[in-house]
Amino acid sequence: MTIYVPKKIVQLTPTHSSPLLFLAGPIRGGGDWQASMAETIIDQEPKALITCPSRWTDSHRLARHFYQPFSKADNRQLEWERHYLHQAGRERDTPGCVIFWLGPESEQSPHPGPEPYAMDTRREIGKFTAYTEMTQTRVVVGGDRAFHGLDVILFEFSAASKEPFTFYETMPEVVSAALTKARQ
Repeated sequence: MTIYVPKKIVQLTPTHSSPLLFLAGPIRGGGDWQASMAETIIDQEPKALITCPSRWTDSHRLARHFYQPFSKADNRQLEWERHYLHQAGRERDTPGCVIFWLGPESEQSPHPGPEPYAMDTRREIGKFTAYTEMTQTRVVVGGDRAFHGLDVILFEFSAASKEPFTFYETMPEVVSAALTKARQ
């Protein structure tokens, strides 16, 4: 498994045995759920390529899995995110999937504000809902049922996909679903 972190864009060639998974969800105020998700992915698919927008440093507990040379570049993080969100969730013939994890705000390290918790995540979900309505996308959603606005998010995804949209409450379930979608 290799983890790609911002901001260097590297040309990735995902395969069915090494699919590309993008970890989308709250970063500031969300705790380090991405590390737990990456470890869950390692357990289910050790060859996966993971793109994670967390600004981890080379001292992070998963640093041994980081793409080398360490991913520093001059482009904006938003460019990096758009590139890999597109590749993982929308690019045809790419074994990949976007995982949205909608966890609660961290009590130990809450979002510093002034914007609301998970604001960027909600924007990305809105974009993927629109993409789902227009074209096929590969996206799964999991997290905590108490996430504010979850019922609206699931309603919109269901309407866009014209079928009930499944919500996963555990990381192993969401990873399993993402790997299945990535390989379809």
